[in-house]
Amino acid sequence: MGNMSTLRTKKLLRKHSTSLVLGILVLVVFVDPVAAQSGPPADFEGIMTNLYDTVLLVLKYAGLVALAFGAIVWFTARKNSDRAENGMWLMIGGMSMTIFYFGVTIFVAVLEWIATP
Repeated sequence: MGNMSTLRTKKLLRKHSTSLVLGILVLVVFVDPVAAQSGPPADFEGIMTNLYDTVLLVLKYAGLVALAFGAIVWFTARKNSDRAENGMWLMIGGMSMTIFYFGVTIFVAVLEWIATP
């Protein structure tokens, strides 16, 4: 059983080896100069704060939009089972994103509370 997955992995690596090498090379070429030009730690903290705020906004609003759109699709599906299934999965995805948003917010608040003297 393990031998089959190893063979499948080797086949995928051979098939996509050029893409992988090119992707790693592009990553090194573009990231290396940026890393050398990084500023003081305050700049890095600002970047991380902006990234955190962006992730929270995407989780919150994309989750709420998916939840609402999924509910609309699900409740207007009538006898179309594919449409009802798509609406249900959109609702589940939106609900998961919204719950994850609150979970991340609570987790970070607890970490900040622990770290504050």
